[in-house]
Amino acid sequence: MRAAPGTLATARLVLRTPRPGDADAIFASYASDPEATRYMGWPRHAAVTASHAYVALALAEWDTHGCGTYLIERDGQLIGSTGLHLLGPVGAATGYILTPAAWGHGYATEACRAMLALGRDLGVPRIEATCHTAHRASARVLEKAGLVREGVRRADTVFPQLGAQLQDVLVYAWSG
Repeated sequence: MRAAPGTLATARLVLRTPRPGDADAIFASYASDPEATRYMGWPRHAAVTASHAYVALALAEWDTHGCGTYLIERDGQLIGSTGLHLLGPVGAATGYILTPAAWGHGYATEACRAMLALGRDLGVPRIEATCHTAHRASARVLEKAGLVREGVRRADTVFPQLGAQLQDVLVYAWSG
């Protein structure tokens, strides 16, 4: 597979690869926000050092796979992230997180559609996304973006902000 472009533009957003200097903005915008991270499968960043580690991990993924995390900007301001993460020969995974101030404006749907278009352009045969079964807004975003609900995976993911127990997730997918 060829490498993904480092920057993508949609009608209202710029999606770009993270840079080492982005950690403070990631921490302040969404990664430390309890509301934004409630349904994330990773712990809320309690200190900016966690955001620095996240950026390092994202950059390593780009170096290894030629695609990965994209930061989402609107009018030059960081509002969240999305990505296309390879799952081996079977396809890729996508998802998103936005700062709560950006909720309800269609940005998540726009970013997810961009990831599906990128996957098509790169020849990815399947793109999958999951969300907590109680997260109805996220399920709606995935449906509007063009993913099809395939079912529920039981006891699949720990959502650290909700506790240590495995939670059920809705599974959505797109096949090219």
